Amino acid sequence: MFADFIRKFLKKRLKLALFLNTWNYTVIARKGDQFSENLLKKASESGKSYELSFTRVGDTFVAEDFKKLLKKDSTKYAFITDNLKFLDDLADYLGEVRLPDTVLVELGWMKEYYIYTYHHVIAVTALVIRMARDLTFSKEEIVKTAELALLYDIGITRVPLEIVNKQGELTNHDRDVIHLHPVYSALLIAHYYQNEHFPHLDAILHHHEALDGSGEPQGIRNDDLISNMICVADTFDALISARPFRKHYSTKEAFKICEELMTKGKIIPEILPLIYSYFLFINKATGKVTGSKNYSPT
Repeated sequence: MFADFIRKFLKKRLKLALFLNTWNYTVIARKGDQFSENLLKKASESGKSYELSFTRVGDTFVAEDFKKLLKKDSTKYAFITDNLKFLDDLADYLGEVRLPDTVLVELGWMKEYYIYTYHHVIAVTALVIRMARDLTFSKEEIVKTAELALLYDIGITRVPLEIVNKQGELTNHDRDVIHLHPVYSALLIAHYYQNEHFPHLDAILHHHEALDGSGEPQGIRNDDLISNMICVADTFDALISARPFRKHYSTKEAFKICEELMTKGKIIPEILPLIYSYFLFINKATGKVTGSKNYSPT
């Protein structure tokens, strides 16, 4: 499947918009390089210059920040934790994830310089874990899905801050750089895990691709469940978060937008019952159990 994706990806001949460095400034891609299996292999091989060591996330700052964020914004994220009742349960799944120490360095750097993205990744991971739990994934599957959620946006830290925080209209070059961040994530993961065939790497590469083929960066059809879960969580949390260039939406408004993406064929419909149940939770919390106009349980 991954090899098929690479072949389809190359049809568009996507070229990187900037130099791509690791946390210690090892260059793994240069501006104008074409994304390919060879480039992923190069990224992987260059990572083998150091010993690969892993740390349990439960023993790191990430686990602490996970709980802090969900407690601090307990009203906004109440549907994820069921008013904090599930907080320890969700944190336990997160804690079982093991990340390369170099990835933890990356996340620490993200926390220091890309604080919005860092909090966004934490929130997305929380929602993805909850979704995996509600879809009755096995414990091993939930932990792996949580790992992918922690990794999926690591490439956004290679997008210059002046683009990420830009208040005015983005230029075509700005959009090119932003649209390639899933590719940057894939190359960094191949490097830090020393594995160009990292399991489910395509879920990360596809997280901005749509079911109907209208997404970015390549515009291919994405029907992978985990990738769609990450896409929904990413979209939802982005909508409810204040950004310099647009207003933020209420939780209920964000759910309605996600629901519309599904009914319009952008996201796989298997996730729609979950969105509806979370929507009902929010309505019940506000005393307005109105349900959704586009979905009704059977």
